[in-house]
Amino acid sequence: MSMFRRLIRLVTSRGHAAPDEAEDPVPSLEVAYRSQLAAFEEARRGVADVLTSEKRLELEANSLGAAISRATDAAVSAARAGDDVAARRALEREAFLTGQREQLLDEMTDIQTQRRGLDDLVVRLGERVERLRIEKVALAARYATARAGVRAGLSVAGLSHETAEVAQLVERARERSRNIQARAAAVAELAGSSSSRGVADEVIARRLATLKGAIGP
Repeated sequence: MSMFRRLIRLVTSRGHAAPDEAEDPVPSLEVAYRSQLAAFEEARRGVADVLTSEKRLELEANSLGAAISRATDAAVSAARAGDDVAARRALEREAFLTGQREQLLDEMTDIQTQRRGLDDLVVRLGERVERLRIEKVALAARYATARAGVRAGLSVAGLSHETAEVAQLVERARERSRNIQARAAAVAELAGSSSSRGVADEVIARRLATLKGAIGP
C-alpha cells in the first residue's frame, strides 16, 4: 500500500469518527424535555389536588347550608310554641353557622381564583412541553441527517483521492497493453515477411527451371 493511500485512509477514518465523537445535542435536549414534562405532570397533579379541596369545601358549604335551614326551622317552631329561649338559641345557632358558611364560601372563591390561574399555567406549560418535544424530534432528525452527510462527504472525498490514483494505475495498464499489442503486431509482420520471401523464392526457382527446359542444352 502506497504512502498516499495510507494517508487517505487515515484521514478518512478520522473523518468518520468525528461525527460520533462530536457532542450529540439530542440527549441534553431529552433531559430538558423530561424535566419539563415532569414539571407539567406535577402541575397537573397540583391542579387536581386543588380541585379536590374545592369540592370538599363545596360539600362542607352544602352541609352548613342544610344545618342553617334546620336551625331556622327550629327557631320558627320555637317561636310558634312561645318558647323564646329555644327560639333564641336556634337563631344564635343559625347566625353562627351562617358566619361559618360565608367564611367557607369566601375561601372557596379564593381557591377557585387560584385554580383558574393554575389551569392557565398548566395549559401554557403543556404547550411549551409539546413545542419542546417537536423541537427534540426535529433536532434528532437534523442531527442524524447532518452526521450522515458528513460521513458521506468524507467517504466521497476519500474515494476521489483514491480514484485519481486508480486512474493512474489504469493508464499504466493501458500503456502496457498497447506496448504488448505493438510487439505482437511487429512479430506477426516479421513472420509474414519471412513466409512471403520463402514463397517468392520457390516461384522464382520453378520459373527458372521452366526457362531452362525451354531453352534446352
